[in-house]
Amino acid sequence: MKKRPNVILIVMDCVRFDYLSAYGYARPTTPYLDRLAAEGVLFENAFAAAPWTPPSHASLFTGTYPSKHGVDVEENLFLSEQNRTLAEILAEHGYRTFAVLPDVHLSNVRGFHKGFQEYIELWPIPYLYWEYDWLKCLVRNILFGRDRRARYTNTVMQRWLKKNFSQSDPFFIFVNYKAAHNSYHRIPHTFRRRFETKAPGIDMKKVRYYAAKGGYSYMARQLELTEEEFTLIKSWYAGAVAYIDALIGEMVQYLKELGAYEDTLFVITADHGENLGEHHLAYHLFCLYDTLLHVPLIMSCPAVLPRGRRVPGLVSLTDIVPTLLDVLELGETIDVQSTSLAAFDNRTYHDHIFGEFGRPYYMLKRLPERFPDHDFSRFDKGLQCVRSTDYKLIVGSDGTEELYDLHADPGETVNLANARPDTAANLQATLATWRANIGQTFIGQRQQEDEALVKSLRDLGYF
Repeated sequence: MKKRPNVILIVMDCVRFDYLSAYGYARPTTPYLDRLAAEGVLFENAFAAAPWTPPSHASLFTGTYPSKHGVDVEENLFLSEQNRTLAEILAEHGYRTFAVLPDVHLSNVRGFHKGFQEYIELWPIPYLYWEYDWLKCLVRNILFGRDRRARYTNTVMQRWLKKNFSQSDPFFIFVNYKAAHNSYHRIPHTFRRRFETKAPGIDMKKVRYYAAKGGYSYMARQLELTEEEFTLIKSWYAGAVAYIDALIGEMVQYLKELGAYEDTLFVITADHGENLGEHHLAYHLFCLYDTLLHVPLIMSCPAVLPRGRRVPGLVSLTDIVPTLLDVLELGETIDVQSTSLAAFDNRTYHDHIFGEFGRPYYMLKRLPERFPDHDFSRFDKGLQCVRSTDYKLIVGSDGTEELYDLHADPGETVNLANARPDTAANLQATLATWRANIGQTFIGQRQQEDEALVKSLRDLGYF
């Protein structure tokens, strides 16, 4: 029997689609991804099912929305055993499965290791890695910058591949690169300087504070930034995207040297985007705007996929599981809320897709303590959205509604819920039908958060 293709699922954490040159960014941030897209399929309108890490990855792994897999529902952040994951399915079909889990959100503490026969958790590893002596590591961090262990991620993958690559047994690798997660300015200096756009009169202390941990101060109106200062922050973010692209290029080259590239199916996406001042928001919580939901999606494999395709239709990251099962010809019938994209053509895959955000209880517990003079009550709600190619409706658990004309107002700045009640009502009916068909929600077992876990989340800027 012919060996099935290997699969590498790469998530570029916090990477917006519009910062990739493959999607039209004005500067060449992603030359390696541009080449992969030219050799494969680029989806122009791919959307995450949720705007932050745990529920979006759960949807990516299960092919279902949060209301089904249960992550970010009723304060649950644990992936229940009742969910069947892509890694479990591939392992059952003879794949050797390996994951690099970057932070506690995706750790075995939260159940995201399900199906991976081997995995490495990076979040407990100190920045002074054990394979360097402390002085070499310190010098490396000073000269090149700290990168949320993104460089080390490639070291771990290459080490695993060197030991486990086989011409007869396929592998499945999942990896998440976090270099574009705040702090954007701590990427390797060469990438930061290549894209840096600095105007006279900028308050560098203020800009560095925002890039590192000042997003909540900005949302609380305690930190104000000029347009020029945001331009600098955005240029650092573009440099972070370019750095991730270079790391992917390094892995592609390693696979070519290993003799595995031609038979390896790359799936490259992001779990969500990033707010960079739009709607006076920072980071990636509290909204379902396209700044967070519209993500890149590129698939490439010379042996099995068409070359140079651009797919314009609406697709969801929940579609990745059935697409892979179809392309790999596994003959699986699974309970997913999605469809295979394997035709890779101009058809309409979805008339509507959806997104969800649970009530942000983490932030609501802690932000009022940090900013007692600011009213965060407008964020005290869960959100769901439904979108077509023309409109998006966002509804809050508090009864609020936002309706946007996506052609006339791609920035989602003018709420038309009152001006176009018929359109809003039709989308409400579509959303209600979708909710009614979800079926059982799988709520995982809550885990006690120890101090190491809390510190990891604090370092990532979640509170």
